[in-house]
Amino acid sequence: GFPPPRPPGGGFNLGALLPIALIIAFPGFFFGLFNTFFLAALILPPLLSFGFNFWKERNVIEAPCPQCGQLAAGLKGQGFTQCFVCGSQLSLRGDEWRLRSKYEDGPQAGGSKYGKVDNGVIDVES
Repeated sequence: GFPPPRPPGGGFNLGALLPIALIIAFPGFFFGLFNTFFLAALILPPLLSFGFNFWKERNVIEAPCPQCGQLAAGLKGQGFTQCFVCGSQLSLRGDEWRLRSKYEDGPQAGGSKYGKVDNGVIDVES
C-alpha cells in the first residue's frame, strides 16, 4: 500500500504538542486543577453520604407493613405511602403504618375533605 499522508507543517502534530506546551508553561494551574478534582473525589462522597443519612433520619419513616410484615418506607410529612411488596395503601399513625381507609384519611384516600365518613352528601363551596 501507500504510506500514510503526512500532516502539513513538517510532521508536527499540534493537537498533541499544545496540551504538553500548556502544562509546561502553566504547571501551577494544571496542578491546582488536578488537586481540586482529587480532593473533591475524596471529600464529597463521605460528606454527601453523611448529609443524606442526616436528612433521612429526620424525614423518612420505616416501619413494617400491617398487611405483609415487610419494611415499608415513606416521608413523614406526606403521611401515606404504598408497600412495595404487597401494594397496600398505607397511612401514617404515630410511628407505624396502618392500612389506608377512606373514612379516616381524607380526600386523597377517597373520603370527604374533612376526613369524615362519606355519607352521600356532596359539599359545594360557593
